[in-house]
Amino acid sequence: MLLSDYLSIGNKLEEKGVFDPVLDKDSHFFINLQRLKKTTVPEFKASYEKINEYFRKVIKLLDRAACKDQQDICYKQALKMFDFSEVNGICLGYAKGATGSGFGRLLGSQVISTAYDIVKLGMDDPEMFQLLPLFQDNVGPDRLSDMIATLILDDIKAYTKRINKELGITKRKYKEVSFKDGFAMNPYKNDYILLVPIEILHKLPVAECWEDIDLCVSQNETIRAEMNAEVANEWGKYTASQRKTFLRNKIFKNANAYKRVMEKYRQEELSAFDPKENFEYYLKKLEQSILQLKINWKSEHNEINSLTAAEDILSGFKQWVEYNKGWEVIQEADSRKKEKILQRVIHLSGTSYIKANNLDMSCEPDEGRGPVDFKISRGQDITIVEVKLTSNNQYLHGFEVQIEEYGKAEQTDNLVYVLVDLGNPEKVQKVCDLRNRKVDEDIKVPKLVIIDATKKESASRA
Repeated sequence: MLLSDYLSIGNKLEEKGVFDPVLDKDSHFFINLQRLKKTTVPEFKASYEKINEYFRKVIKLLDRAACKDQQDICYKQALKMFDFSEVNGICLGYAKGATGSGFGRLLGSQVISTAYDIVKLGMDDPEMFQLLPLFQDNVGPDRLSDMIATLILDDIKAYTKRINKELGITKRKYKEVSFKDGFAMNPYKNDYILLVPIEILHKLPVAECWEDIDLCVSQNETIRAEMNAEVANEWGKYTASQRKTFLRNKIFKNANAYKRVMEKYRQEELSAFDPKENFEYYLKKLEQSILQLKINWKSEHNEINSLTAAEDILSGFKQWVEYNKGWEVIQEADSRKKEKILQRVIHLSGTSYIKANNLDMSCEPDEGRGPVDFKISRGQDITIVEVKLTSNNQYLHGFEVQIEEYGKAEQTDNLVYVLVDLGNPEKVQKVCDLRNRKVDEDIKVPKLVIIDATKKESASRA
């Protein structure tokens, strides 16, 4: 459930540069300090310095002159300051359920112990805490994001209140939505719905926590340069914990290496990130645009067959692509995932039709010859649908061989082949020529549906 769906406000959040959160599940993004440092959003302009000032206080408590050992009152006070729970209201990170874990006392103790060792070497940069995922076990960017969100929670709340006011997200307008302290409440997490600007977010790594830090090391030239050839050759033999221990000892407990890394880190800049680059989040937003079409899929026939159902669903999909700017969605999608996205769109566009007409639609069922894209059925009445883009080198093989083999596996002659043209007219012509040649030879061929997903001119220029 996207917030924009919950409040029925369309794209108003995105138009203001506000992240549209999924309310019942954390989205895989995190607040990035490098993006926060450069933000132009008024409520967050002082946030970066606020975070550094907080950690300057921690470092001052751990300083050699103030803190004699780990039993010292200053050390205990620093430990008390390092207790960050997850800010569930922003719906970011890797929590599987309604809430995440944040830091907790044990992990906080481990971080402060490492920080104490670093500070004893004379290092007093508050930015060291920004690099926690590099040297501390069980700390990834999601937990780092929790830490940041806790420290700037007042800024997040101020931003949320301004956006709520500008968009009219109030109890007076939304009587069915629960409000508390002026904030709309998340019905799935029983917490405030808090908003953040898109420009301070970035993507989480694919790994669900940064215990595997290969990606970080490979992308950070300065840290990689600190690893000598001997260690680099042995790197693959290290466990995740051993790798962080190495970086902790080799870099963060070595004054000269630490200074070089920290200097380079301060110079780094991170470009803005488009949340739609996250596949699952992109599909959520895609679903939103499809459901807004509100198509009435109820057939006039009581017992419509599976082939007619497939034709109707694909007709609606074709309409969406060619006349409702669906082509924009397809053109902008990640090239590696375009076909997966198309499959999801077709499935979404056909869900209400299938339900209304007492049919079944399966995605990628496998009866022995590999997974076909779709199977629409009612008992033994089966139609299979295969979708290919003109950018797929197997577009001819799909029409001539692949879908026929799927038909044999499913024991059906009801075959529909969908070719989505991304701007390759010669490939479309080849498929059409192949189809016509087979028809002339009296060979049964799949029904061919061609969908034009090329860029369209506005109606005034067409």
